[in-house]
Amino acid sequence: MLRVAAATVRDADIARDIVHDVFASLLESIEASTVDTAYLLRATRNRSLNSLRNMDRRQRIAGLYTLEMESVEDCDARQPDYAEIMSQAGEKFTPRMSEVVRLRFAEGLKYAEISCRLGISEAAVYKHLRRATEIFRNIITDNKY
Repeated sequence: MLRVAAATVRDADIARDIVHDVFASLLESIEASTVDTAYLLRATRNRSLNSLRNMDRRQRIAGLYTLEMESVEDCDARQPDYAEIMSQAGEKFTPRMSEVVRLRFAEGLKYAEISCRLGISEAAVYKHLRRATEIFRNIITDNKY
């Protein structure tokens, strides 16, 4: 029950309080002998969700902001050198593949629009983009970004 509550509210102290409240309400309302495990887990989950709903909006936003800032700080330490990746990819791309990647990601065109502009099939556009993705993935994996 504690795991369910902690996974939902993401705070060990609040989770303990929720489980305590579930047991306290059981003692006040119904006989403990008629309660099964599924009921206890449902009650814990529902009480955890109610706790989240009742939490002040500012607390929720502050908690999300804190989590986001922690993840940003972790990512900054592993920031890849995009110029280097693009340079390495450019060496491995064919001219047509470079054009397809540019049209798709820089100009935001759809597959059909790219195929009309370049005079190739949509399947060819897909294959060029798939191959470009494989090249990017290999570069990033090889350089351990």
